[in-house]
Amino acid sequence: DYDKIKGQKVIVKNLPEGTPFITLDGEEKKLSAEDLMICDGDASPMCIAGVYGGKESGVTENTKNIFLESAHFGARTVRRSGTRHLLRTDAAKVFEKGSDPSICGYALMRAALLIKEYAGGQIASDIIDIYPEPILGQKIVVKYDHVSRLIGTEISKEEIHRILEAMEMDVIHPNGESFTVLVPTNKVDVTREADVIEEIIRIYGLNQVPIPTQIRSAMTFGENPDPFKARNMAGDLLAGQGFHEIMAVSITQSRYFKDIMPVDDKTLIYINNTSNMHLDVMRPSMLFSGLEVILHNQNRKATDLRLFEFGRTYLKDGEAYKEKQHLSLFLTGFGQGESWLAPKRTPMSFYTLKSYVDNLLARIGMSGYQVSSSERDDFTFGVKYHRGPATIVEFGRVNGNFVSAMDIKQPVFFADFDWSILLKAMRKHKIDFEEINKFPGMRRDLALLINKSVKFEDIEKIARKAGKKIIREVNLFDVYEDAERLGDDKKSYAVSMLFEDKTKTLSVKEIDKIMSKIIASCERDLGAEIRK
Repeated sequence: DYDKIKGQKVIVKNLPEGTPFITLDGEEKKLSAEDLMICDGDASPMCIAGVYGGKESGVTENTKNIFLESAHFGARTVRRSGTRHLLRTDAAKVFEKGSDPSICGYALMRAALLIKEYAGGQIASDIIDIYPEPILGQKIVVKYDHVSRLIGTEISKEEIHRILEAMEMDVIHPNGESFTVLVPTNKVDVTREADVIEEIIRIYGLNQVPIPTQIRSAMTFGENPDPFKARNMAGDLLAGQGFHEIMAVSITQSRYFKDIMPVDDKTLIYINNTSNMHLDVMRPSMLFSGLEVILHNQNRKATDLRLFEFGRTYLKDGEAYKEKQHLSLFLTGFGQGESWLAPKRTPMSFYTLKSYVDNLLARIGMSGYQVSSSERDDFTFGVKYHRGPATIVEFGRVNGNFVSAMDIKQPVFFADFDWSILLKAMRKHKIDFEEINKFPGMRRDLALLINKSVKFEDIEKIARKAGKKIIREVNLFDVYEDAERLGDDKKSYAVSMLFEDKTKTLSVKEIDKIMSKIIASCERDLGAEIRK
């Protein structure tokens, strides 16, 4: 509205940070110092350049005089302003893709003539064109042999020139090897030789490019193991055991790491997500992606779940960023569906998860790792497999507070593999085949009364150290606890041991000697009482 322009001046400038601006739809925006604004003579904002008009300067039913403006704005400025203020207007969509600076005068004249013809308006002034530095079309050198190489067929020079000139792209300085194309300003996406060739084939027609009759191949050498094949191998194994693969988004909600599992805010990588503002950080953990999927399924009456995901986590370390590859497993609910053949269903447990973890490591060929308790906050109890300081996998039952905070109604078990370490293990893995032992094995059972603080792995270490190469298996097959009979701090373990020798039949004396060592070590080191 011309009469609302104070001082009858139009000034294009940036305004101070936080300057209020009311848009055409009556919504107030706080401007950024980077927003390019069209202002009046008093430096009051009338319009966000190329994005949205203002309420104070907009036309109404009482408007009599109109000031028409036709301008060209930089794509980057318009994109940033429109995104910053969540204003996805038609104007912004045009400018942010790149507009034609040479069309401004024509557009202005066309608009004025339409108002005159259809609204009975009267053109009150000549055109004022402020264009101190005209934008000229680019000059791009194109080689004829590059046209043939990229398109895949020979196109005559005359045909190339004809196609380009039909699109108002003048061909200048042609010679035997190359030519120069003068690209008009309305083709903002044509900036390279390859772009010009793309324009040529677009008009020439892809259907005219012949399909080659020869197939050529070359020897290539890739990583060993191939990361893609290794991932498929692990995925196939898990899918065969009843797992479903999930593909969660790598951005998540920062509230998870403030309210549920507190994380140092300096390590979180925040993003400016204008379309989904609650998803504001790159995920530092794989846990909550899986819990969201479990909650989604639980709300749709699917409660028995085995899930796995290949993904990455992201953390900030000072000025550096850390990106890590993971394979995560999630278990919840019962291990089998309802059936008249199995009226009593068994819920999945920590040991269900442990069996899947062990199977995957066995398939990869990883062995010789250490076992320790996990100190992670997201586990109520958990175990860590590691080689020295390098953690292979941590798994356990998810902290009940986390599960409740996500509104999940049943226990969840979670395993977090370091996928990069598994890939390294595959590179060193060699498949060895051995024949079935032709000599019979010998089994011995041992019942021990021990303190509740003693773990099975303590007993297993003693047995394997005493049995050395001939002890094949150590298995815990019974646990008994009764405060009245055994005492408050006591439990009974029944352990089986299988002995085999690939070179001979074992004698009873040899096994008795080893069993005596095991019993003596358990009594001395663990305070165990042998039950007879």
